[in-house]
Amino acid sequence: MMKKPAYALLASMVIALGGCAKVQSPVVETAVKEATPVAAVAADPKTDKQELVRRIAATFDDERFANAHWGVLIKSIDSGEVWYARNENRLFNPASNEKIPTTASALLYLGPDFKFETSLCHTGEISGNTINGDLVVFGNGDPTLYTRLQNDKGEPYYKDSKDAFRAWAKVIKEKGITHVTGNVVGDDNAWDDEHTGNGWPFDELTPWYYAEYGALQFNENYVDVKITPPATVDGTVTLTPNVTSSYFKLINDIKVSANGSNSVDMYRPIFSNEIRMSGTVKAGTKTFEETPTITNPTLYYVTVLSEVLQEEGIKIDGKPMDCDNIDGWKHTAADFPVLSKLESPPLFDILKGLMKRSQNMYAETMAHTMGWKKNGIGTFRGGREVVYEQLQQFGITPRSFQYSDGSGLSRYDYISPAIIVKIYEGMYKHPLAKYWWETQTIAGVDGTLRNRFKGTKAEGNLRGKTGTISNVRALSGYVKTAGGEQLAFSFLVNAHLVGDTETNGITDSVGKMLAEFEGPAPAKAPAAQ
Repeated sequence: MMKKPAYALLASMVIALGGCAKVQSPVVETAVKEATPVAAVAADPKTDKQELVRRIAATFDDERFANAHWGVLIKSIDSGEVWYARNENRLFNPASNEKIPTTASALLYLGPDFKFETSLCHTGEISGNTINGDLVVFGNGDPTLYTRLQNDKGEPYYKDSKDAFRAWAKVIKEKGITHVTGNVVGDDNAWDDEHTGNGWPFDELTPWYYAEYGALQFNENYVDVKITPPATVDGTVTLTPNVTSSYFKLINDIKVSANGSNSVDMYRPIFSNEIRMSGTVKAGTKTFEETPTITNPTLYYVTVLSEVLQEEGIKIDGKPMDCDNIDGWKHTAADFPVLSKLESPPLFDILKGLMKRSQNMYAETMAHTMGWKKNGIGTFRGGREVVYEQLQQFGITPRSFQYSDGSGLSRYDYISPAIIVKIYEGMYKHPLAKYWWETQTIAGVDGTLRNRFKGTKAEGNLRGKTGTISNVRALSGYVKTAGGEQLAFSFLVNAHLVGDTETNGITDSVGKMLAEFEGPAPAKAPAAQ
């Protein structure tokens, strides 16, 4: 027979005495004291998965996000086990996490070695040193005529955005041509004439990240303006564009102050290339940069091309023209003699720039280029069909998410954490995995994650894609635990009313906890024989 503990016997005596207050009170108090266990050692989230999951849940329960909506999925690629899920099948606006389906589909459909091709042709006959006709440029979307795209050695493909145009001038002069009687025509008919995305806000088209896109693209369809405050308050602010051209006009309305900080606004009316810079700068402070967009990328391209050719000694009698303004124009490069062809860097390098810099124009270029390859003309709708088709191989049902643009600027985009994790899991196991892996931003090292996760086990380990638009933040990708287990994750939050410090604090603390987990990695399933 099991012997009753002392506190149980004492409690029985109290009951037998009919609950006498003078006896009951001290007996119960004694019993409680004797029954109190020694405090348990707190579970360690670095070794105890249940405690890790509990702390992850508590992190996403932060009261500062009581009005917001979190969508979360953390899954082991090695074992297939879901570690944590919250609203994982619900749809969220992903911001720049929209670039995840875009980039994956472009890599799968176009291939890492795909190159854009631009042809410089001429109409009419060549007589002596003169082309008696037009120069015509046919493009299919090359986005790389700019200084920030790098090769695998970290070197820029172009040291100056005009380098390709100067190379063309050299080719033309080597053929003995120094005079063109006609116009410089840009043919952008490889794509349709939609230059902004569905659901983009028309009151925010001036900053660089809302740059238009098209089949002919130069300097990423914007202009970098260096703003140099004067040494004294009676001086004048200097505006220095990285591209000199008559195509746009900078209006300097910036005031100078002896105190305060630098704050400059940019405004370009829709369909105009007059860019007004206003605000206040403090005298004696350092040069900084703002980047406004231009409108009509095709006309920007051929205007600067015409100016460069003339700077290089080639006389142009005509003017820059968008082929859409020429009645009855219906031509391809096959209709005319070719003076020179320009190939872009390989798609793999372009996709690295797209993901690490979160370059929106590159993403829209991918959507249209997929449509161009599929249907012979670059349209967003054609590209969207390719995205839906390509992602089926990962078990993603077409139209189970709303793909409204390629970049994530649209407020009409909706996707779930579960779909994003399926993409990451599928690409990890795909033959093109090594290319996909290298497109991802690396925590504490490069891209939009270069200043995050510093000094943690996630630094140099976690990699993926960030996302930021008003009231939306996202972080999705891969992280390996300290115990060697490979995870895929997606963190999406909508309708928050706080800033980057608070949102990054949540996602980064979870990413750090995952990287620090020391539990043993599961044995991987053997490969199929």
